[in-house]
Amino acid sequence: MTSRMIKSPVARPVTLPAVGLVAAPLVWLSGWVIMRLAGSGPSLGWDVAHVLWIVSFVLFGAAAYGLFRLVGGTPVARVGLTVALVGAATLVVQMVIDLVVGFRAADDAAMDRLYDTVFATPGVEPVFFTVGPMLLFVGLLALVVHAAIRRTAAAWQASLVVLGIVLMVSGRFTDGALRLLEGLGALCLWLALAPLAPKAPSRRHPQ
Repeated sequence: MTSRMIKSPVARPVTLPAVGLVAAPLVWLSGWVIMRLAGSGPSLGWDVAHVLWIVSFVLFGAAAYGLFRLVGGTPVARVGLTVALVGAATLVVQMVIDLVVGFRAADDAAMDRLYDTVFATPGVEPVFFTVGPMLLFVGLLALVVHAAIRRTAAAWQASLVVLGIVLMVSGRFTDGALRLLEGLGALCLWLALAPLAPKAPSRRHPQ
């Protein structure tokens, strides 16, 4: 009677890119919920929300790297990754600026005056508050569309990323109940990106 060696499946290690694909939209959404409940202006809610957003944008950068590896690190993916990382970096700087303003301001009026001082520095507003942050979403969209073209992601996932970005951007410039569009957009991003986490290697595997 011969014994057989039974090989147990080796658990795949959890990587930061995989965590980013799953957690980035959810961490961002957590900060958004806290901000909506606490209201704008200097407060503990402001501080906690911005710390969570810093974490989320770092994770979005990791997610972009995961998508880059998912499509095999092609030249197109390299451009998308670079754009996304620049956007994520500008958003982290924006959140740090917001935190500093929140710490230094005693009330909403003081916060407005501090922002006036910040925006008086040439280039700060477009780089860190308007144009720069959009690069994260442009890069993510480029990576997911590229993945769909190469059939490493589904067309519905690319469509959900488009919808999520449109909703988040649209909700950002609305008031009242329409701000819920931002939260819905984050959920769309999560639904699109989370299923890609098991497929995203942290480094190129040998052929």
